[in-house]
Amino acid sequence: MKIFSLVDNGTPKYLQLAESVKQNIRKGNLLPGDTLPSVKSFSDDLHVNRHTIMKAFAELIAEGWVESKQRVGYKVGGNIPIEGSQKPLKSDAKQPKFKYRLVRSGPFIDYPPATQYEYNFSGGQPDLFKFPFNEFKQHMSATLTRPNLEQLSYGEIMGVPELRQQIENYLRKSRAITNREVIITNGSQEALFIIAQLLLQMGDQVAVEALGYPPAMAVFNNAGADLVAIKQDQMGIIPEDLEQKIQSGSIKLIYLTPLHQYPTTVTLPIARRMAVYQLAAKYSIPIVEDDYDHEFHYRCQPLAPMASNDPQQLVIYLSTFSKIMFPGARIGILAVNKTLAKAVAEYRMIISHKGNALMQLALAKWMQEGGFERHLKRITRIYMARRENAIKCLEQHNLFDFICPDGGMALWVKLKSTSINTSKLAALARHKGIYIQHEKQYHTVPQSNRNHYLRIGFASMPETKFNEGLSILVKLINTKAQSLS
Repeated sequence: MKIFSLVDNGTPKYLQLAESVKQNIRKGNLLPGDTLPSVKSFSDDLHVNRHTIMKAFAELIAEGWVESKQRVGYKVGGNIPIEGSQKPLKSDAKQPKFKYRLVRSGPFIDYPPATQYEYNFSGGQPDLFKFPFNEFKQHMSATLTRPNLEQLSYGEIMGVPELRQQIENYLRKSRAITNREVIITNGSQEALFIIAQLLLQMGDQVAVEALGYPPAMAVFNNAGADLVAIKQDQMGIIPEDLEQKIQSGSIKLIYLTPLHQYPTTVTLPIARRMAVYQLAAKYSIPIVEDDYDHEFHYRCQPLAPMASNDPQQLVIYLSTFSKIMFPGARIGILAVNKTLAKAVAEYRMIISHKGNALMQLALAKWMQEGGFERHLKRITRIYMARRENAIKCLEQHNLFDFICPDGGMALWVKLKSTSINTSKLAALARHKGIYIQHEKQYHTVPQSNRNHYLRIGFASMPETKFNEGLSILVKLINTKAQSLS
């Protein structure tokens, strides 16, 4: 039986022959010590010249697959660590499989990403169709046409200076944040991971909102910390409960989303912000302020971040461009004091020597020339109109209760019927092409879940698409109410 062949895949013929020999060894057709056909036999069977055959054998010998024996010819190597070459296996035999010892894990993913659903009600998803790719392409093209080769090499672990300067200016003008070192990270998730690794150890506690942002909770758990849920009401977290938990525990970090709280969309009022800050200062606990969608505030100017009035320099300010641009840009922002900035940069070297310099340089040019600000104003108007449409559409149905937030990209909606299980509803909706988030996903303490709430994002879809998807969801609620209890 002819077992050697050449497959024209664009590579030289000697490499094709070498690969054919290797494949036969892997499959067990050739065993260690087996003699290979002579150069003449190969040449006659495959219709290639002897020089090609000799070159293939040289390649195989160099890689250890084949040995050359004087006056004998070529044999399969005797120490090839290929399981199939040791002994031919019966067709019904089960291949033993190597099992890795996994010492850590990430969140379980049991369904496709939100973007693969026809109706995407994800609360933090921007409308990618509204991003001015052609305009941004000009800045990317300029960066590639006149590259700064030094910036494309290793170094500048905190981000390219041009973008860091633009973001420092932006934070100063739009959020009154000054005297901070800006670090550009691979999205806000990398920033959270680094902070958790630097500040937490096994057994530490992190104070978090009782209903909170799951990826942040996963990061803190991964660092070995325990989560302490702080009670919330209609105005956000309750400082008195935070103080009680601090006094009775070992809290080493406080994590907050004070503007458009994730997931409830509530904005923490100034009095409570001050109370939280005073507690943090009194007990020497740093605060991570995750300001993930500051730009999208519609009724009035958003409250300035806690980091803008931080005399103790204990606030670690975190933000992202994923909501303004697109998640694939992977532009996260840390604004911290010089001491922590140095520690972050040094630790980040373990993860990555360099961020995406091309993206950062193009973004810096876009910001410098005003395109970023124009896009931000345009998209804010669009999202505000979509919020108004979402409110109007929800109010047309006598199924939902909600408080209209001053900003954000989503609504926190309660089903009036307490018999409807929102976890079951979300699962059923996925089969109808609808991605929607539900209360169970956000509870720090799973036993607190009541399955009454949905988080309905309005930013990613045009009004007509939103209305169409909501109509399908309402029909599911009305027709499947009994099975959703």
